[in-house]
Amino acid sequence: MALDTKNHGNIKKGNHIEEKDNYNALCVGIGGTGVIRASMILGWAALQEGFKVRTAETHGMSQRGGSVSSYLRFGKTLENPFMIEGDLDVLLAFEISEALRNLNFVNKDTLIIASTNSVIPPSVLTYQTLNIDMNKCVGCGNCLAHCVPNEVFLESRYKNSYTLIKGPTRRVINGYTRVLQSCTGCSQCIIDKVCPFDAIEAYNEFEYPEISAITKDIQSVAQDVLILDANEIAINAGNILAANVVLIGTLAGMNRIPLSENVLKETVKQFVPKKAIDVNMRAFERGFQEGVNFRQNL
Repeated sequence: MALDTKNHGNIKKGNHIEEKDNYNALCVGIGGTGVIRASMILGWAALQEGFKVRTAETHGMSQRGGSVSSYLRFGKTLENPFMIEGDLDVLLAFEISEALRNLNFVNKDTLIIASTNSVIPPSVLTYQTLNIDMNKCVGCGNCLAHCVPNEVFLESRYKNSYTLIKGPTRRVINGYTRVLQSCTGCSQCIIDKVCPFDAIEAYNEFEYPEISAITKDIQSVAQDVLILDANEIAINAGNILAANVVLIGTLAGMNRIPLSENVLKETVKQFVPKKAIDVNMRAFERGFQEGVNFRQNL
C-alpha cells in the first residue's frame, strides 16, 4: 500500500496536544532492545490517565535477534488493537532500520523518534558469496575435494570431456571450477587456503545501509523526525539498558500525546528493578530534555 501523506489532523506541533478520540503508537526494534517493556510502560501510563488501551505484538524471533513490533492504541472509543496503515501518531524505533521497515504506518504528521542504534543482521556479517577467478583457476579440483559442507565426489566422464561433481554445490566443466548459488558461504575453503593458485574470492552479498541514508528516507515521509543516540545517552546516565527509557522520556518532552511526564515517570519506576530506578530516572530526564529541545526548535 502506498504511503498516505494526507493531513490526518493527528497532533498539533508546539506546546499543545490536540484532542482526539484515539491515539496510535508503534514501538519497533530488535529483540533485546526493550521494545515490549517500553510499550508496556506507555500502555500502563495510558490506563492511569483513564484511557482504554489495546495492544498487539509481533516478537516470535526476538530471542534470535529478529524484528519486534508492539502496536499500542489508547483512547476513549477504540475496541481493537489494529491500526490502519498511514494513521500512526507516534513511531518509536529502538533500532533505526526498523523505523524504515515500518514507514507504511506513517503519514507526514507522524512523530518519529529513532535511536541511531544499529543491529547488523548475521546474514550481513557472516554470509559471503564465493567467486572463482577464471584467469587463475586451472581446474585442479582441490577446492572441491576440500568442500566442508558437502561430500563431494569426482566422477570422470572422459567421453563428454568434463568432470561432474556429485553434490548440489560444485562442478568442474572443461577444467574450470565454478561455484554455484547453493554454496553455503562458510568460506572454509578460503580460511584453509585450499586453492594453491589463490583463485577463490569471497565478497559480502548484503550490506547494511548507512545511517545517513536511512535518516534521509525517514525524513522524506514525515515532518517531525528526531534521530538521537539513545544508547550513548543511556550510557552517560549509568546503564545502556536504559536506552528504551531514554526514548520514552524524549516522547514525554515532545508533549505530543496526552501522557503526562509525572505519570510516565511513576510508571517507569513500577517496571524496573528498585536498584535501577535512579539510573532510569536519569535516562528519562536526559531523554525528556532532548524532546523539549526538539519541540522548542519546531
